[in-house]
Amino acid sequence: MPKSTIKVALIGNPNVGKTSVFNQLTGLNQQVGNYPGITVEKKQGSCKLSPTVKAKIIDLPGTYSLNASSIDENVVIELLLNKKDEDFPDVAVVVTEVENLKRNLLLFTQIKDLEIPTILVINMADRMQLKGIELDIPFLEKELKTKIALVSSRKKTGIDNLKTLLLNYESLSTEPCLNASVIDPDYFNNLRRAFPNQLVYKLWLVITQDVNFLNLERK
Repeated sequence: MPKSTIKVALIGNPNVGKTSVFNQLTGLNQQVGNYPGITVEKKQGSCKLSPTVKAKIIDLPGTYSLNASSIDENVVIELLLNKKDEDFPDVAVVVTEVENLKRNLLLFTQIKDLEIPTILVINMADRMQLKGIELDIPFLEKELKTKIALVSSRKKTGIDNLKTLLLNYESLSTEPCLNASVIDPDYFNNLRRAFPNQLVYKLWLVITQDVNFLNLERK
């Protein structure tokens, strides 16, 4: 039975128009507060996806990658690595912008590698013709193993399509973009044996940086 409320994490690099997309989705149905114990702003809102399904949307702080180098970025990674967090998303929406898509895709691939259902939003689509940019969306969807919404938050286009994709998030592939094990098969096989119930890429992120919430159960 489909959920009546799905949790959506809105994620993106700074200056891609992520908050504009959040505003288009939620309208006046928003709340602003702070994360417990820190001064980082927490914005969340809701929108109706269908007569029986609504989305709870959290606008996460802007981040360039899941290799945290600030308190803001640490908020993002600690949420995405902790399935017990009340805000852990059913689906992630990664907002990119059309002129810097290649740079923005690093964050998308990292979240996809956590095997979270992930939708790619390409914002500022109204600038494509002006800049002479063409995108083969079916090809990109196949290569990135996801669904893509072309959006212009400035022109207020593409938001209805995004809502449809959110409504059908369970059909998204959770196949990662990267097989982390190929970097060092022996090392990652040892990790797998020690922590058989954890994603290898998740373990790699925890090991390589300071995330303070996780109590991993070692075999």
